[in-house]
Amino acid sequence: MIPLKPVGVGPSPPRAVSRSVRKIALLGSHSASLRSCPWDDPSWELWGHAAARAWYARNLDRYFDLHRRECREREYRKHTKYPDWLAGNTVPIYMWEHYKEIPASIKYPKDRILLEYGGVRRYFKNHLAWMIALAFSEGVTHLALFGINYGHHTEYEIQRGSAEYWLGRAEERGIHLILPDECTLLQEPKGLYGYESHDEKGRLLDHWKPKVKDVITPLVPGQPVNLIEPPEHVREQIEEEARVFPRPDWAFKRTDGEEVKA
Repeated sequence: MIPLKPVGVGPSPPRAVSRSVRKIALLGSHSASLRSCPWDDPSWELWGHAAARAWYARNLDRYFDLHRRECREREYRKHTKYPDWLAGNTVPIYMWEHYKEIPASIKYPKDRILLEYGGVRRYFKNHLAWMIALAFSEGVTHLALFGINYGHHTEYEIQRGSAEYWLGRAEERGIHLILPDECTLLQEPKGLYGYESHDEKGRLLDHWKPKVKDVITPLVPGQPVNLIEPPEHVREQIEEEARVFPRPDWAFKRTDGEEVKA
């Protein structure tokens, strides 16, 4: 009698491999906290902005440059040999598209990331937001920031809210956050509002008051000015920029009609 073969018996399906720990460090160009980066620890993946590569002690595991093509082709980028570096780079770099002239470029999965994590808010206001969301999609468990602060009174101050928003989303997901002491994200101002924001007389503590920004004092006509001469290499860049992007005629006129010397 021929024995019956049980239905459904066959080769076992391959078992999925899971990682209990995945540590990703996101890097910027804020020099102070970059000193704490685990450069020689192979358990960490290092991701960062390609334009900040000069600050990094070694090649990273992934680079990001999500600006449009015209940004990196601007004249000042050419002076830094950035396009040449992109053409020879072999580290995966996430960009708008895969570009033939940049062999290592990878199209960032923007549509999928927006579908999964954007919701109705779509609060992606810096590279950090895009990097954190991609880390979410790949199962990060530990997330560290080195060289990222968003504390300067430039576009970084505008982007700070988005940075802290995505760090909050990471912590809510149970991801272990590691922020060096030099990083002020999620740390300012100190203390709990209402409970630790005012003194015993009801006055707002200094570190809860708005920061005083640098104010440029206008020059007074006739007042002598002691200008600091820039280094030679900076002067050359200034002259080159003036040649490539000449000032329009109206920029050489004062409100009183007098000519302004360049």
